Amino acid sequence: MFLKNFRVKSNTAIRGSDRRKLRSDISKAFPGLSQDDLQELIPNKEEITVMKVLTHSGLNIPVYFLNGEPMFFEMDRQVIPSVYTLWKFPEILLSFTTWPVVFDKFKRGADLMLPGVVLPSNGLSSFGQFEKGTICSVCLKGNRAPVAVGITLVSSRDLLEDGMRGKGVLIYHVYTDLLWAQGSKIPLPQLAELEDQFVVDEGPSVNAAEENNAHKNSETDYGEESSTEASEERNVDCPEEQNDNDPNPQERATSTADEKDETPVVEETISEEGANCQESQLDNMDDLLEYCFFCSLLRMKKIEFPVLTGTFFRSYLLPCRPEGKTVDIKKSSYKKLSKFLHCMQERGLITVQEASKGVDHITAIAWDHPELKEFKLNRPLLETVTTSPPQYTTSSSGQAYQTPHIVELFSVSAALLPLCSEFGYNKGSVLSPADVRLVVTNYVKSHELMSAESKRMVTLDPTLTKMLINKNENVEILAWDQLFERVFSKMNKCHQITFQGQDPVIRKGKIEAIEIKVEQRTGNKKVTLIRNLESYGIEPQEFAHKIQIKAACSTAVTQLLGKNINPGMQILAQGNQVALVANFLLDDYRIPKKYINGLDLLKSNKKKK
Repeated sequence: MFLKNFRVKSNTAIRGSDRRKLRSDISKAFPGLSQDDLQELIPNKEEITVMKVLTHSGLNIPVYFLNGEPMFFEMDRQVIPSVYTLWKFPEILLSFTTWPVVFDKFKRGADLMLPGVVLPSNGLSSFGQFEKGTICSVCLKGNRAPVAVGITLVSSRDLLEDGMRGKGVLIYHVYTDLLWAQGSKIPLPQLAELEDQFVVDEGPSVNAAEENNAHKNSETDYGEESSTEASEERNVDCPEEQNDNDPNPQERATSTADEKDETPVVEETISEEGANCQESQLDNMDDLLEYCFFCSLLRMKKIEFPVLTGTFFRSYLLPCRPEGKTVDIKKSSYKKLSKFLHCMQERGLITVQEASKGVDHITAIAWDHPELKEFKLNRPLLETVTTSPPQYTTSSSGQAYQTPHIVELFSVSAALLPLCSEFGYNKGSVLSPADVRLVVTNYVKSHELMSAESKRMVTLDPTLTKMLINKNENVEILAWDQLFERVFSKMNKCHQITFQGQDPVIRKGKIEAIEIKVEQRTGNKKVTLIRNLESYGIEPQEFAHKIQIKAACSTAVTQLLGKNINPGMQILAQGNQVALVANFLLDDYRIPKKYINGLDLLKSNKKKK
C-alpha cells in the first residue's frame, strides 16, 4: 500500500476529543495494552498529528503521527499499528514467522503465502482462534521484531482445511516502505524470539529426536510472492495440528522410564516404526502415485479449476511425494498420466475434460468421495520432500517449467497419395520433413527423372505434373528445392508436441503461436492481450498472476468466444506489458521466437522512445 509514492492531502494536529477517541479505539482494538501502554502511545501533552494521504491505488488513508513518527493508520475502520509501534509492543497482534529471504519479496509488493509460514513447536494451535480479516504482523525467523503488518485472508479453521496452502496475509505496510520513511528511519531492531511461548509441556513423551523432527518439518514451508503485486504459489506440504486428545498428560510426565518409551508421540511427528511402515507401503510405484494423488487433491481449491493435467502433475502431485521417494509414472502399471487420471475419473474422484486434442483439464473433484474422506482421516502426516532453505524458481507455478518439445510434421493429402502410396503410405499418414524429402528423392531416382544436363534439376513426369503444376503453368522441369517446396505446400500440416512425463501427441494443423496484442480502450488506456498459452502447457491463471506481480497491474483471465468446444483463455493486463510478457516467454519459459506473434511490437516501442 505504501510501496509507491502517495500524495499528502492534509496534515493537521488533532484536537483533545479526537485524541480521546483515538485512545479509546486503540484500547478496544488491542485489549492487551495496559493504561500505561496507552498513555505511552497516546500521551496527553505530546504533539499528535493526522496526515491524510491518497495512495497510488486511490485509497484515502489517515495516518497518526506522534512527534513526527507514524504510529497508527486506519483501513476499513480498523486502527492498524505501524512497525514503529510494533517494535515497542510486538505482542499486541497475532504474529506469523517467515524466512528472512521472504522479506525481499515483501519489499517488492508480495503478500505472505501460507507455505512460507514457519510453524512453531506445537503446530497450528499456537496461533489460537482467529477469523478472516484479523490484523496481524509478520516477523522473520530469529527476530521477533515485526517487518510487516496486514490482515489475515483465512481463519484459523481454514489453515487446517486448506492444508496451509494459498495466500495467508494481505500486507498493508512493510519495513522500509514510504510510510516507514516518514518517520525517523531507524533500522530493524533485534528482538529475541520467545521460544517458550511455543512449547507445550508434554512431559517426557516428547524426546529430543521428536523435537528435531518437528523443527525440521516446520522449516519446510516457504514464502512466495502473491497478488496486488504478489507471486505464484508453490505447493509445499505443511504439518497438521497437534493432537489435543491426550487425556492425562500429567500422568505421562510422572511415568517410569520404561513407560516413557511406550508413550505415544504428538501428532506432528511420526515414530521411527511408523515411518518405516509408511516407506514399505509406498515401495510400490502404483501405491506411491495414488498416495501423492490423494495428497494433492486435499490441497486444491475450487477456484483453481480448471487446471491442465500437466500442471496438476508438475505443481500439485509431484510436491506431495515423501522424502527420498521419486514418482515415475512409466514405472507404474499405468505407464501414462492420462491413463492414470482416467482411472481416477472412473473411480469417481475427479472429472477430466478434453479441451482440445491432447489438452486435458481437471475440472472438478468429488470432495465427498468416501475414499478421499478416509484418506484425509488416516493419511501419514509427514509428506513433504523439501527440507532445504527456500529456493525461488523463475517459473510461474513454483516448479521448474519444462518447455514442450514441438516437431512440425506433414500428413499425406489426397493430392499426393499417388506419390506416397508407392512407398507404403496411406492418406493421413504422418511424415517428418526428412521423410517427405526421402519419399520425393526415392521417387525421382526410381523413375529416373533426374535431368541429364544438370543433377540439380528434376524432369517432371505426368504424375508429378498433375500433382504439382497448375493448369495455367507450363513447367516441365524444376530444381530440387522448388520441387520440395511444392510438395510441402500440397501436404497437410500437423505437429507433434511432447510434454514432460507424457507421451507425444500429434495434432492436426500448424501449432498456433502465442499471440500478444496491445489494444486501445476508452480513455486512451492501453491493455495487453495474451492468448494460446494452453497449447504450450502454460496455465493462464498462473501466467496472469506472474504479470500482476511483476508489473503491479491488474489482470483478468476470460474465456474466448469461438465455434470450437473450448477456444481457450485470454489474459488481459492493464497497460502495455509486451516487453514483460516477451521476457517471461523467452527467458523463463524458453518458448522459441517463431512460436510467439507480437514481438515486433517491441521494436516499434523502441523507435517511439
